[in-house]
Amino acid sequence: METILKYLGAAACGLLAYLEPTLPFMGVCTVAVLYDVVSAWRLARRASTAQPNKASGKFKSSALGKVTVTLAKVYGLILLAYLVENVVFEGMNMHLPNIAAGAVCFWQLCSILENEASCNDSKWARIARRILIDKTERHFDINLNELKSTDNENDK
Repeated sequence: METILKYLGAAACGLLAYLEPTLPFMGVCTVAVLYDVVSAWRLARRASTAQPNKASGKFKSSALGKVTVTLAKVYGLILLAYLVENVVFEGMNMHLPNIAAGAVCFWQLCSILENEASCNDSKWARIARRILIDKTERHFDINLNELKSTDNENDK
């Protein structure tokens, strides 16, 4: 039994050493996903202030499950990009993990901007909502027409 554990430990360490170059990309993407979670929580707080009976503004365990699945997908994408670069396109200088991590960070940046612009009365948010999606209605079951009518009254 002890010999089996030694071999399993050696195999795990070997796999970790082989995949070690992906860890910085995973770290950056983790920070981006967690920042998106914080911006979504802030949106939930703003929505609960605007419509207290419809949005709670609290972080729910189901949201943690979604974050875990998102992180698993991101890690899988980065590992796949690394393996494709080193196994399929061996010797070519393509930097696929960099491209994958950049795409994930861009995706998260767009989501963060959408969260910050949604249910926000500032001028930059109104301009950003013309380009980005307003997530208030989709995520919190709040009718945007109710919020927009108060926005239009404030603009006058």
